[in-house]
Formats: sequence, C-alpha cells, structure tokens
Amino acid sequence: MRHRNKFLLFRVFRFRDTAAYGELYNFYVSRIRRFIAFRVAQKEDAEELTAEVFLRGWEYATSSLVNNPAALFYRIARNVIADHYRKRRLEVGVEDAEDVTDDHDIAEDLSDRQDQQKLIAIIRTMKEEYKDVLIMRYLDELSIGEIAESLEKTTGSVRVLLHRAKKALRLKTEK
Repeated sequence: MRHRNKFLLFRVFRFRDTAAYGELYNFYVSRIRRFIAFRVAQKEDAEELTAEVFLRGWEYATSSLVNNPAALFYRIARNVIADHYRKRRLEVGVEDAEDVTDDHDIAEDLSDRQDQQKLIAIIRTMKEEYKDVLIMRYLDELSIGEIAESLEKTTGSVRVLLHRAKKALRLKTEK
C-alpha cells in the first residue's frame, strides 16, 4: 500500500490528479481525524481541522514532490492543531484547551467501553509528544521511520520517546 500511496502522490504532483488525491484522502481521513480528535475538545473542531489538513495537503502535494504521504498529513495535522490553539488563545484568552469528558454513564454495563474511555482520558492528559507517538504507532500502525519523518526526528529519538510514552501510560493506568 505504501508504494501505491507514493504513486498517487506522484500523480497529484505531476498531473494535479484529483481522483488520485481522493484515494489518498479516503485512505488517511479517518486516521487524521482520530489523531486530531485526541488533541481537540470539540468534535466539530476536529472535523474542521481535518478538512484543513487535506486542503493544505493538496496545496503542498501539487507544488512539491512528496515521498511519504503519512508523514505529510501528520505533519500538517500537527501544524493545524497548533494554529487552532494559537488562534483560540488569542480569541478566548488562556484557558484549559483539553476539556476531557467522561462517558462512563453511557456505557455502565460495558466494562470494555469504560476501559476505553479511561484510556482515552489518560492519553488526553499526557504530554503532546507522547500522545502523538502513541496514536501514530498503535492506532495508526505507522512504522518508527514514518513517525520519525512525520515528527522530523531521528528514529532513535522516536524509539526513546515511544518508550517514555509507554512508561508514562503504564504509570498513569496503575493509579
């Protein structure tokens, strides 16, 4: 699939192929939306920011040849999220941007659902870089190399970051 996506990006760059970009969009949209949803409080904001990622992705992919579409979309997503909070801070003032809600009442009888909600709440309280590597590695199943390219870090530093994130997650879940 990686080679197919790379080929699609080439078609976007070379021919401004909207059908090829549509395939890339379909492949990555749910991953990017989930990545953003972990970082913003409102579902509507996540939807809007996801759309912004793919608009910026089109602009970039039509002007520059890209080798790794996952790295491109995640890098853009991180920048869009940062822009969102910068803009929000200017509009609203400094306040807690990560309002975590607990949906345990909805799924009282489903312990798995409760565990998932607890895990999501815990991940939302973690450092941004820990969230990023955990989501990219375990939810989106990106390789260490893809994560490194996306975060603009070395593979060694991503491994260390992932190790620290798992350790922090383990400590928080034991409480």
